[in-house]
Amino acid sequence: MKRLENGQEIIVLGSGLGGLIAGTLLAKNNHSVLLLKENGYHPSYTIKGYRFTPFSSISEKRLKPSLLKKISQTLDLPSFIDSKEKERQTKIISRQLRKEATFQVVLPRARIDISPQQSLSQQEWKREFPDEAAQVEGFYHELDQTQHFLQKLKSKKKASPFFPMRQRSFIKNIFSFDLFPKDKMDSRLSFFSREFKEFIKLQLTSWGNLYSDQFSTSFAAYVLLDEMNALTSNFDLEKLEKDTYNQFLRYGGRVEEIDRVKKVEIRWQKGQTLSLDRDRTVFRSKFLIFNSPLHRISSLLGQKEKGLSKWGEKIKPLFVLVPLFLGIREKVIPVGMKDLLISILEIDKPYSDGNVLLLSLSPRGDETQAPEGSRALTVESLMGLEKWEQTLLVDYQHRVLKHLYHLIPFLESHIDFVDFQWASEHVPKWSYSHFLYQTASDFDWREGVVPMNLFKNVYFVGKENFPQLGLEGEIFTGLMVAQQILKKYS
Repeated sequence: MKRLENGQEIIVLGSGLGGLIAGTLLAKNNHSVLLLKENGYHPSYTIKGYRFTPFSSISEKRLKPSLLKKISQTLDLPSFIDSKEKERQTKIISRQLRKEATFQVVLPRARIDISPQQSLSQQEWKREFPDEAAQVEGFYHELDQTQHFLQKLKSKKKASPFFPMRQRSFIKNIFSFDLFPKDKMDSRLSFFSREFKEFIKLQLTSWGNLYSDQFSTSFAAYVLLDEMNALTSNFDLEKLEKDTYNQFLRYGGRVEEIDRVKKVEIRWQKGQTLSLDRDRTVFRSKFLIFNSPLHRISSLLGQKEKGLSKWGEKIKPLFVLVPLFLGIREKVIPVGMKDLLISILEIDKPYSDGNVLLLSLSPRGDETQAPEGSRALTVESLMGLEKWEQTLLVDYQHRVLKHLYHLIPFLESHIDFVDFQWASEHVPKWSYSHFLYQTASDFDWREGVVPMNLFKNVYFVGKENFPQLGLEGEIFTGLMVAQQILKKYS
């Protein structure tokens, strides 16, 4: 029997936001695009009137309005394009949000609100770290100076539209000078208390998808001062993905659901060929965009896998973020607890096994997220990647709940249900993208880790491109990959 053949200009393997953005922009420019999505993978979960969306970092729960506007205008997303009235209301809301905390960091002996207003944050630091208030003040003063330098770079005429990313030629890399501070956070914070060091590290780690002690001072200034000053509250990533997906279809993009790709053949002249597992269908394309975690696609490439090995060695998934979904009653939420929260239970222990949690509460009173008088609580905990198949999930769930009961007293008596089944079914799938990575070598945080162009006409859009920038990096990568392909047609 002859195999069925499907020829396309461009194939996107995976249905994450980065791949959706790239595919939609290409389809908008009248190119034939096929999106292959995994059968049975659902990016969200609805049960008993509760809606849950797992997340990889706090950047997926907060987004800059300017970035959302850029996507909307580029892809013509009608529901996200501001009218004058909506823009006026957005500015009013933004001014109100500047007076509120963006999220909360909980340490064993401190609970700190992160506020866009530096004066309010200063009150928090002085209250929680009174013995080192002068040191903390000096630390933030240095970050403030670095932030001003970043803003000057951003305002230059030749600045990259995808600030703070930069792409420079080999010659410019040799002969250019970088005026940013060279010191790393581990050395810069060596004279601070363990609690304050963890306070900074938790913010930097949870902003993106990277676990490190080597964050640069310039990156710290970008995240701690620049990013937190202009973020939308209650950003709905799932809605953005759905609207982009629908726009992709309106532009003529095609979608097919598949179980698993068995093999990818990359041929310089004849294009790319994808063979399916337990299926005789073959897909062919001139361009191929991978939108799945790097460590899950390398085994598909046969001899070409060696071409990915250096990147696979450079950045590895250290933790998988395991979601736990809880339906809880509103009255149990402690006064002052924020809707987005990062917590470490014991500073002297590793981040895994329920010791560090990222929590997201559905907005109060939003009945599209939870029944009246209740809240949907999504809890992301860290598990060592190699432990996933060996860990008894019942015991792991118990450790996570122990941490939660410490954060929210009397929670046990106000839980409608606890769901771990979604995680059991979805974490093993090739579309699952929620990992915390670690780099094996130093890199420039504005140039990223894994290149977007892996081979000729083969591109990669994923969290490993710019892991430290979180959702922002994934959005920009999707736009840049589409632009690179469009240039080849021009």
